[in-house]
Amino acid sequence: MLPVTAAFAQLAYSGPPGAEVFKKAQQLEAAGNKAAASAAYQQAYEAFTSVDDSEGMTKALARKNALAGGAGTARAAASVPAPAKAAQTVAAPPAPAGPAPQAGRMEGNKPVGLFFVTKSVLGNFFTLSYYFAPNGIAYENPPGLSAAELAATPARNRGKYSVAGKTLTIAWTGAAKPESAEMNMLKGGFSWSLGSIFSAVGPFHSAAQLVGSFEGGSSSYTPMGGAVVSKSLTFRPDGTYTSGGVATVTSVTERSVAETGGSSKQGGRWQLNGWYLTLTDAQGRTVRDVAYPVGDGKGKITLFNFNGMAYSRQ
Repeated sequence: MLPVTAAFAQLAYSGPPGAEVFKKAQQLEAAGNKAAASAAYQQAYEAFTSVDDSEGMTKALARKNALAGGAGTARAAASVPAPAKAAQTVAAPPAPAGPAPQAGRMEGNKPVGLFFVTKSVLGNFFTLSYYFAPNGIAYENPPGLSAAELAATPARNRGKYSVAGKTLTIAWTGAAKPESAEMNMLKGGFSWSLGSIFSAVGPFHSAAQLVGSFEGGSSSYTPMGGAVVSKSLTFRPDGTYTSGGVATVTSVTERSVAETGGSSKQGGRWQLNGWYLTLTDAQGRTVRDVAYPVGDGKGKITLFNFNGMAYSRQ
């Protein structure tokens, strides 16, 4: 059996933002100061966990693991794909002005509005949000649903879409050729390219639907390693919440399996405003993103999507 090394710790953080610390760690690594770089990557991980940035958590752990494991481990860690979407750390703004976002629906064979998407690629399971705007532009994982937020979606994640018969085509900006496949109609949505399942979704009817405990997670694997992130969220009727997160990065070489991980706990206040859920922790740091129930959206919901992750009720 291969030897396994592991490290887990409860983390608390009140320092500089994760992106700033991660950049410093990269500079230290480039300068050859591995010990200082490793410590900085650990600090960056703690900063990312404090704002539930799962991509940052995975990235920081992978670099720290690479420094600890040498060249072979570095190649393995670098090959691990990060979760599709990182957390947004912003001041809580008012609800976006302009036209209201469109709930998902089918107009004949044409999708319009917001859809929750699940797909599996090379053994990795992904959950995504697609927004089909009335003006004929499709967006994958937009940062929000206002006109300004849709415009801020990276160019590669938006493109003109059209439907001819049962065939949906999206001409992603910058792609060599459009993505085109036949839609198979399902109750409440359709299946499309690479077996993706699209489910029409709408906003919450009331904040009370979110009260309770939920768990979510994401994972990705390659022959040389993998990354697993799990999170929990508990929403109370008094407007307070608690959250927990655990991230693990595993790197595989010919001689060993190296596993590095960490965990975090925090709490604060939550607010649901239309399509947007805002979490503000005890230090005043804020995470705000689109949140919506998956399913019929009525009564006590069992599954919802927030910040690029699907959470199921416990």
